[in-house]
Amino acid sequence: MERELAWHRVSLASCPDYLDQVATWHHRECLRQGLQSHQDKRRERLLQHLIGCACVPQTWLALEPGSGDLIGCVSVVSYHLGARPGTPQADTPLWLSNLFVAPEWRRQGVASGLIEGVRQFSRELGMTGLWLTATDQSEFYRRRGWQLVRRAKLGGRWVNVMTHALGDTP
Repeated sequence: MERELAWHRVSLASCPDYLDQVATWHHRECLRQGLQSHQDKRRERLLQHLIGCACVPQTWLALEPGSGDLIGCVSVVSYHLGARPGTPQADTPLWLSNLFVAPEWRRQGVASGLIEGVRQFSRELGMTGLWLTATDQSEFYRRRGWQLVRRAKLGGRWVNVMTHALGDTP
């Protein structure tokens, strides 16, 4: 059963004290998936997410009210060649990335809420779709309307490349 709004979403830019914890989560998740990762490089990349406003890259946090404990995070990035932080062009693909929810908060709507926040942000930027790569969570995304486009080899492993149209409804 979902907890009724037992958490709230904020930008990493507004809560930079969580940067090291988010970097640790990203690093551990990459290692779990068999990817090479260096925590200091993860932290360095996340510094670009602190610019705030309607810019990409951007990371949002799920925080537990009261305690302010970090319970999840998600990012939106552009892998466009030469992409620099800023407002992307409408034809630049945006990618949902680094979705993570603390184990004790899973299956309670946190991931879906974080994804919806990214969808809303992307629509506000005038984007028509989002992309992601998934391995072991492809079914989770499929149930939320994401479509498999192709399989591709990334970092020495096979992933599903998925997309989601950004209409007015979830």
